[in-house]
Amino acid sequence: MISNNNNNNQHTPAVPIMNTQDAREIEQAIVAKDLQGRSIHNDTVGPAGWTNESPEDLANFIESLRPVDKTLLDKALPHFHVITDDYVHASILDAFNWDETAQWLGKETEGEWFIVAFRSVRKADADSKLLYEADARAQQEAVHSGGLLKYWYGDLNEHRECLAMCIWVNREYALKATRKPLHLKAAKLASEMYESYQLERYSLIKRAGENVFHIQAL
Repeated sequence: MISNNNNNNQHTPAVPIMNTQDAREIEQAIVAKDLQGRSIHNDTVGPAGWTNESPEDLANFIESLRPVDKTLLDKALPHFHVITDDYVHASILDAFNWDETAQWLGKETEGEWFIVAFRSVRKADADSKLLYEADARAQQEAVHSGGLLKYWYGDLNEHRECLAMCIWVNREYALKATRKPLHLKAAKLASEMYESYQLERYSLIKRAGENVFHIQAL
């Protein structure tokens, strides 16, 4: 279980529910694409597309954020992107511009987050449409339950290999998402439609006084 290194946030009260205008401004600020256009699917999570959803969904997302998470969303993650075409085989540390992204937080910022990476090899006869739809529904479910900050994944390469990655507020939110029904359905499909797959887990740490991220395998 990952502990929160940011002692300033331990007693932070829940963030109040925002009005429609505030929510729209946040959406414009944090729902961003790769600035360099180099990733295939690079979504910074936010209350986008929630117009017809329950207000409780938006409240769950907002209340899952610490001040440091909002800083990460607002200032840094819109600049996050892949830096190698061979990201499928590269280590997580070498696949993305972590330190460039960390610089946007400023030296005074400190915090800790949780990363889950999913590397897979899809079967030649897998139903790609079914997989995509199940994944999209599971992602939406995770967003609504709170704690998901970033979802990135690339297209299949010529060997049907793929990399997907999530950045979470902490491990507890990630574990909560794995128990949701749509995630369980997507996981069942994975066992049927992939030749192989593996999960990698990391802590993502930003220390005060530094302009870099520290990534530690768990």
